[in-house]
Amino acid sequence: MIIREILVEPQAIAWLPWAVSYFFFIGLACSSVLTAFFFHFIKNSRLELLALSLAFSCTIVAPIALTADLHQPGRIMNFYLNPTIWSWMYWGAWFLPFFVLSVAGYFLCSLRTSVPMQSIPKYFHWLYWGKFNTDLIKVFFVWLSLIMTILILMYTTMEVFTVQARPLWHHTWLLPLLVFSVLPVSLLFCHYFIPQVYALRYFTIASLLGLIVSILGIYLFSEQTAIHLMKLWQISYSPMLLLIGIFVLFILLLLPHSTFLRLLRILTALCITWLTRWILLIEVQQIAKYNALVNPYQLSWNVDGLIGIIAVFSLWLLVGIILWQLLSHTLLQSNLGRKDHE
Repeated sequence: MIIREILVEPQAIAWLPWAVSYFFFIGLACSSVLTAFFFHFIKNSRLELLALSLAFSCTIVAPIALTADLHQPGRIMNFYLNPTIWSWMYWGAWFLPFFVLSVAGYFLCSLRTSVPMQSIPKYFHWLYWGKFNTDLIKVFFVWLSLIMTILILMYTTMEVFTVQARPLWHHTWLLPLLVFSVLPVSLLFCHYFIPQVYALRYFTIASLLGLIVSILGIYLFSEQTAIHLMKLWQISYSPMLLLIGIFVLFILLLLPHSTFLRLLRILTALCITWLTRWILLIEVQQIAKYNALVNPYQLSWNVDGLIGIIAVFSLWLLVGIILWQLLSHTLLQSNLGRKDHE
């Protein structure tokens, strides 16, 4: 009798936290553009501008996280110098710049049409230079942003979906999972400033229900996805934390209004969005593709770990402070930032 022993080694994690940061911010940007488009359709310019401010801040940060994930900016130029039309990364290299420009144009046009020049700091008065049909240009950027958002969602989803060796990546519930896990942040961000719009709470509840259905859909999609979900549940506490976060947000949405609760809802929704992407992109990689091993991963204190995450969120905070300086006068004058009187 011949005994053959097969030795395998744990595989290193290929996708680093930089990828999670990119998926996090690009998801926020896309959901905010979709939210802004809805408010544009119902002609609510204040909510539209709020959603666009969130989208604009995220479109600034997301490409930086993606560049860091590629480890060197020179790799980006390779996509343009050596066309590979069969690669989704090649198409993403074209979609992302146009997406950033379209969102920036949409935001600036909305700012010009919705906010009087006297309401913003003097060093932003250049936004009002020139005489041209801003409304017509805005319509162009509205539809361009919508088209580019759809393309970015398709590209981002396919980047994960194409890996057939991982059942938790290669399934039809991937796009609903990514969308419904991030949509509550955009809705609750607008609701924080305009709590009188009760429909935003109902839309958020609907999004959470969509997220739960997506998770159940993944479990029921195939035997392989169910097995891998159970493995994921055994090796990590993150799936449990995600379900707890969804439950907590449900409870918070049912409680009476207060400024503190509205802020807590946003923070909880942000945690849900981040946890979903962390589980999907990092912890799913701990499940080996072709053997029974668990690929170990520990979040380290370096640029490719926790320091990188802190740096990206710090940049987002800086951009948010600048935008708040730009919009705070308008928010206060329009009573968007006032306390509840309910």
